[in-house]
Amino acid sequence: MDSITQASLGAAVAYASWHRQLGKPALLWGAVIGTIPDLDVLLYPVLDDIQRLYWHRGESHSFAFTVIASFLISWLLWKKRWKDNITFYRVITGVFIVIVTHITIDYFNVYGTQLLAPFSRYGFAHGNMFIIDPLYTLPLLAGIFLAGIDTGKFGWKGNTAGLIISSLYVLFSMVSHTYADYTFKQQLEENKVVVFDSITGATPMNTLLWRHIARTDEGILIGYFSIIGNHPCEEISFDLVKRNDSLLAPFKDQRNVKAVKWFSQGFWVAQMQNDVVTLSDLRFGEFRSRVNAPSDEWRYIFSWKISEDPDILTRNSPSIRDSKAAIAVLWRRLIGACLPYL
Repeated sequence: MDSITQASLGAAVAYASWHRQLGKPALLWGAVIGTIPDLDVLLYPVLDDIQRLYWHRGESHSFAFTVIASFLISWLLWKKRWKDNITFYRVITGVFIVIVTHITIDYFNVYGTQLLAPFSRYGFAHGNMFIIDPLYTLPLLAGIFLAGIDTGKFGWKGNTAGLIISSLYVLFSMVSHTYADYTFKQQLEENKVVVFDSITGATPMNTLLWRHIARTDEGILIGYFSIIGNHPCEEISFDLVKRNDSLLAPFKDQRNVKAVKWFSQGFWVAQMQNDVVTLSDLRFGEFRSRVNAPSDEWRYIFSWKISEDPDILTRNSPSIRDSKAAIAVLWRRLIGACLPYL
């Protein structure tokens, strides 16, 4: 998730754990500790583009890091600052929960979290939340704001309420995700589509509109389902995206291509744009100028230019115009995917 969400979650959890012993400073300590796993980006200056792709959400988001970091951070805080105020057991419990919740909330989106690093580079992901979701973050921010202006029961209750509301939102996202995932898979099964692998993920900043990608012999199928807007539809419409393997023939064994294929977990597409080959990760969504735009016109949130230099991997960022059009398309799908398209 984004840095604001992670700092807010850390602050809220730490305050719930240590508000009696530390008061308001618990919010600051929680925000700092909650950000620590994402400090892996501090090594970016000494890493190339490909190494960064492997490194982020790697060791610092693993089970091993959680255990080791929780003990070391807790011991330092208890020994140097809190020995007279809090028991070591309470310190390590609070730190452990802050770090675990950081890693857990990251697991909920499709980016992938290397929970078993350094022993495995597999990115575990569930997909029930998008990387940025204000509906999850705002209750946390409101709760820690109340805790920051009142150290009594009112502040504690406000912070607790923020944690409960945000947690209920996560629970709703799981139920909504399960329903959408079942709906997608049921329809593909009824249509006798052979699927090798598939992912259902939340679309930007909501848990009502869902996106399904399914890898088949012919290519990758992409479909959308809105919890509130798809009920009148008899069928979900899927678009077929060809992976265009032939475009990667000149770069087949290059390090940069292998990195993107690993990161995308097989859900990638190659395109030729302005005489440059791009390789995109389909898991995060596409930019469409209109709902029924053909797939060869799409641009993707995560996309890289592939050069002949195997050590170069350049992000291919979409324009603001592309982003605005894509948001309008998503909104139309959310409120009524079966209405006549413009």
